[in-house]
Amino acid sequence: MKIDRGLVLTLGVAAVSSACAAGAASGGGMRVTVPPPDVACPAGPLATFAAADSVAGRLALSAAVSEEARPAEFLSIREQARRAVAAQPENAYGYYLAGQTALNVGDFSDAEQMFDQAVRICPALAEAEVDDYRAAAANLAFERAGALLSAADTTSAIAAYEASLRLFPNNYPADFYLGLISFQRQNTAQAVTYWRRVIEGIERFPATDEPEIMAERAVARVNAVNAMVFAARQYLERDETAAATDLLTEIRRESPNNAEAAYYHALALNTQQRWAELLPVARQATELAPLSYGAWILYYNAFAGQSQAATAARNNAQAAELARQAREVSDRSERLPVQIEGVTVDVTQERTELRGVAVGTGQTAPVTVEFVLHGPEGPMGSGRVTITPPARDQQTPFELAIENTRPVTGITYRVVGG
Repeated sequence: MKIDRGLVLTLGVAAVSSACAAGAASGGGMRVTVPPPDVACPAGPLATFAAADSVAGRLALSAAVSEEARPAEFLSIREQARRAVAAQPENAYGYYLAGQTALNVGDFSDAEQMFDQAVRICPALAEAEVDDYRAAAANLAFERAGALLSAADTTSAIAAYEASLRLFPNNYPADFYLGLISFQRQNTAQAVTYWRRVIEGIERFPATDEPEIMAERAVARVNAVNAMVFAARQYLERDETAAATDLLTEIRRESPNNAEAAYYHALALNTQQRWAELLPVARQATELAPLSYGAWILYYNAFAGQSQAATAARNNAQAAELARQAREVSDRSERLPVQIEGVTVDVTQERTELRGVAVGTGQTAPVTVEFVLHGPEGPMGSGRVTITPPARDQQTPFELAIENTRPVTGITYRVVGG
């Protein structure tokens, strides 16, 4: 989320130079007059009063205060703003200024309350001024949360991310990190809720002609979908297969070329012995990743499980045909020239780096594999790697780079000439 942080500490700067000049000419010392926002409230124009004017002037001059003295100055201005609110509790101007002073000392919860009160009394302030300050406050809260998370203060980080969301509800980066924290705490359902909100939040934003912003949104959306694949795996590790199945069905609609999601979906259906539903999912898993031995085993199980069910129902002809198809799949799995496992990608600013592990099957002839990267709008590049199979059941790593810097939603591959 990119928001103009210059909004903070710059209240009325345009009026400072002329006001200071006027004060110097009159011999009265440094005096600053800052006009209030030009908005109409239900009771008329936004009303100024002495205590608020003093706060506004000190805010305008605070940018000139040294870095060392600024924290104490902000605290002093905030106390003055509180007195201004107490002096005229039904005047929106006091709350408007108090929200800014709370923001400057990092009290985002209080800033939110002060801005809410200002808008309650004078709704026109929202669009004219307060929305911008809310966005700036949300950005600062988000940055503070990141620092707290880096310092392993997870509880405080959560509070800061939540404050950021209250100030700017469509702040989808905060939702993403809240999801990550929930995931790390094994609260999978809550993590998924946050990551769904990332996608929903991005969809609510209108399109823009700024490529950088659109690229950031695309990356955030892909990251949320890919994170949900990890959530599905976490469900499976806890034997919560029904939840995993529902989530993976959702993910595969979003990312139909995600071989990992197809494999986990098949695994979840296999665990539940939903053989008929497993068949098309497992078949697609082998099509997306034809050297995945695990995918072939699940494909075999889909036929074998249905064959056993047909036998139990005394439908012998159907059972025999399904058993034949199971044997055919098994034979194909045993003829794999090499097995590929653990494929990962790392999208950098220059390229996409792909890594994996090849497992020997007893064959020795080199195998050329072509990998294809997929994004939200289709294929985004491909690359080939030639693998010399290791000895049976032994492993050897491989890697390749593909010219691509866009977010990846899925990887597929094929054996060249196979």
